[in-house]
Amino acid sequence: MPVLLVVTELPPTPDVAETAAAVTGQSLADVRSRLAGPLPLVLLMEADNARAQAQATALEAAGFTAIACDPRMAPGDDDRLLARALEWSATGDLVATDGAGTREAVAPDSLVLIQRGVRVTTTAEVTKEKHRRLSPGRALLSGGLILTKTVEVQSTRTTTQSERFLLLHQRDGQPDVVLYEHRLDYRFLGADMQPTSIANFEILLTRLRAWAPAVPVDERAALPAFLNSLPVPADGRVDLALWLVWLAHLRRPA
Repeated sequence: MPVLLVVTELPPTPDVAETAAAVTGQSLADVRSRLAGPLPLVLLMEADNARAQAQATALEAAGFTAIACDPRMAPGDDDRLLARALEWSATGDLVATDGAGTREAVAPDSLVLIQRGVRVTTTAEVTKEKHRRLSPGRALLSGGLILTKTVEVQSTRTTTQSERFLLLHQRDGQPDVVLYEHRLDYRFLGADMQPTSIANFEILLTRLRAWAPAVPVDERAALPAFLNSLPVPADGRVDLALWLVWLAHLRRPA
């Protein structure tokens, strides 16, 4: 798997594309095209990890903020606590519980970033049915005794489901928590609970903003332009986008 050379910040100079092209050996036109999207930007796919690291170092020396990373390292939902229920404790922590009963208490001062995204899941259901059809050839060969034949018809029904989510990033050593719109029990909202998950999800985000007002909410992982620019299969783009935004957040100056 090639290593990705990712730019998370651009220098405030007019010759950004020219510098990046000189470092990476790409054409100026290709570099300008890749630098046109929202940050963080995948500038290059490099088969040689050492060379990618060297290019990242050279870009850093030129004023960029750059990283070389293996997309296979991007965390997925198996690495997060997938919350089914929420509650605020007496001490002010947000307590998330998953389907197995595992609990994780998130303190406001341990939360460092909230990412908002959309995960699209496509499933294909294959069905097979047998039908009897009129067969003129069989009727002719059998003297009219056999008029039909059995045929198997296969059909595929594709279902696409889009679901919004919030990803809560904690400080090092503490698990991230993911909150999916359709998988949460919203009874923790009490009297504010609404009849639709869309409304409840927005109330949840409003409460999170009020609970941890200093924590940024980043929506780049939900941007189609950002997702579609990532050079990985579609089913891996959301997790890669979330990871790149997180890496970019970690590289920001304190």
